[in-house]
Amino acid sequence: MTESRTERPRVAIAGASGFVGTALLPHLAERFQVRALTRSPIRAASASGLASLDWRHCDLFRVSAVEHSLKGIDYAVYLVHSLAPSSRLTQASPRDMDLVLADNFARAAAANGVRQILFVSGVMPQSFRFSPLLWSRREVEMVLASQGTPVTALRPSLVLGPGGTGPNLLIDLVRRLPVLLLPPSSASRTRPIALPDLIRAILHCLGRPHDFTGAFDIGGREELSYEQMLRETAQVLGLRRLILRLPLLPTSLVSLTARLVSGAPPQMVGAIVESLPQDTLMRDNALQRVIAPDALSFAAALERCIDPVSGRPRPRPRDQLLEADQSLMRKEARVRSIQRVLLPPGQDATWVSGNYFRWLGSCCWPLIRSQVDGAGHVEVWIRLPRLKLLALRRLPDQSTPERQVYAICGGALARPGSAQARFEFHTLLGARYTMTAIHDYAPALPWYLYIPTQALGHWLVMRRYQGRLARLAR
Repeated sequence: MTESRTERPRVAIAGASGFVGTALLPHLAERFQVRALTRSPIRAASASGLASLDWRHCDLFRVSAVEHSLKGIDYAVYLVHSLAPSSRLTQASPRDMDLVLADNFARAAAANGVRQILFVSGVMPQSFRFSPLLWSRREVEMVLASQGTPVTALRPSLVLGPGGTGPNLLIDLVRRLPVLLLPPSSASRTRPIALPDLIRAILHCLGRPHDFTGAFDIGGREELSYEQMLRETAQVLGLRRLILRLPLLPTSLVSLTARLVSGAPPQMVGAIVESLPQDTLMRDNALQRVIAPDALSFAAALERCIDPVSGRPRPRPRDQLLEADQSLMRKEARVRSIQRVLLPPGQDATWVSGNYFRWLGSCCWPLIRSQVDGAGHVEVWIRLPRLKLLALRRLPDQSTPERQVYAICGGALARPGSAQARFEFHTLLGARYTMTAIHDYAPALPWYLYIPTQALGHWLVMRRYQGRLARLAR
């Protein structure tokens, strides 16, 4: 007799400890059995305090781990962004890491028959010019939908909630600068949304893939320019500020000023400022009509982000588990490196992996030689003195034409006992790209030697290989 499912549907949430996830979790736990996926073994072992909430350790960079974590799940909420570090050294752009994570999640969801993936994306500009941040969100939408699972993509613009990078940036700029000089792009208009209204939208759609499959723009009560938001922020703070829009002020100078004045992560500040030149106006839809009548105004939402005593941005609660995770990350001293390469027409990951390892010897001639045996296992040697640098064992049970996986199992440059280290090649977005990725690699060299030698060498080799495949693709 098969075990019957719990009466309440089961929901998995990836990105549960982030800005939106932290606020969403208690609301999900009221309606669903919730499995919160985390890369942190410390958080996974901690008690949640809610009977219907189960923290589960899951490395989203490992597709087998994601498949195991999504077993028995009905619906999934995907809130993952790759701005936070996941290893001591990361040689990868957030965009490329986001694609790898989304592809792993989409494949695992399809393998487990998940009925819906709900993703919080970003509202797209009406022009064809996308900022890097918004284009990355669009790519993730496409990857999540690429394996056949119905995807609900909610597209808010600026989300206003305590601890959010966007509202904190507005508050810090107005608090610290008596004069604000703005570029012409500050006239661009958008529709900010309060965090509680975003959560209402998520709860309204989740579990209803037949009614809400596709992309839905959502926003708050008002359509505002960035200049108007700064003026309203000054009013809420009770401060008088001189705000001038200049015709020739470079956006890059505004980004630099915002980074210096605010305490926000530089990558996030840059992404927000890069979005300024575009009107991100909302397209009417059924979901927006549901949340609009009770949506908070910009001023009301911003007030919730400000500490009433100090007038400073209200911080998110201090996360001691996150600090412990970062300490463990430094102690383990692992490396992650991901590069995106164009895939020549008609080829797949099997072709790329073989081509790369054969090319490696000629690229680094006469210092390095590489050899591939009949089973696909790879060895990389230095010629003089004769020394095996790396040994990679192809894992046929984890490899497919779309994904080739190699365990980094030996050689003078690999730390003994690093069982999780692997080199992966996998294709995505309809075989347009192949992601070449090193995960959980523990170098044998001391850290101060590894970074200026092996790490730099790998980066240079991958840049050359990107150029090689780009030429072949053309």
